[in-house]
Amino acid sequence: MNIFSLDSGFYRFLEKFTNFILLNLLWIIMCIPIITIFPATTAMFGVVRQWVQKKDNGVFRNFFVFFKENFLQSFIVGLVWLLLAFSLYYNINVSLHMSGVLKIVMVSTFMFFSIFFIMTSIFLFPVMVHYKLRWTLLIKNSFLISISQLWVTVLCGIILVLAAFLSVFIPITSIIVWSIAVYFLYLLCERSFRKIENITQAQA
Repeated sequence: MNIFSLDSGFYRFLEKFTNFILLNLLWIIMCIPIITIFPATTAMFGVVRQWVQKKDNGVFRNFFVFFKENFLQSFIVGLVWLLLAFSLYYNINVSLHMSGVLKIVMVSTFMFFSIFFIMTSIFLFPVMVHYKLRWTLLIKNSFLISISQLWVTVLCGIILVLAAFLSVFIPITSIIVWSIAVYFLYLLCERSFRKIENITQAQA
């Protein structure tokens, strides 16, 4: 068989590899205006969701469809999330300048909240593209799922840390590593969603 024929495994691999690069580069470009980081990330998760569900209608078309559909919600959630992140960072810094038992209590408290903030952040985008929820329910459900599916949360965290490590120490990988990371992250998250949905249906 000709490896360059449209039906060959090599061609299909090359096509998928190219799509990952295109999606990654498109995400990077759309993140250049800082205010579009959250909508662009939501769009990337939306495209990956289509891939996982075997509904591939093209990278560019899907990306901009999801970007447009989720722009307002992801922008609002992004603002809320940035405010929460800044608040945690500020309060931890203030607590570090305290002394005695109060310092230990305050730092421990805000570090505790920071852990839950990070856990919730991992599920935020997958939940946003998988379910159609108000932003308050989006945050609530992301938090609850991150706790109930703790092993998935840990695995997703490891994937993101590895992606960040590769981007920093092997910069050339930045053209593809984030789309691959998001793919595996969403793959894990969707399995969690199905598990939760099956349990909910069984209890109904």
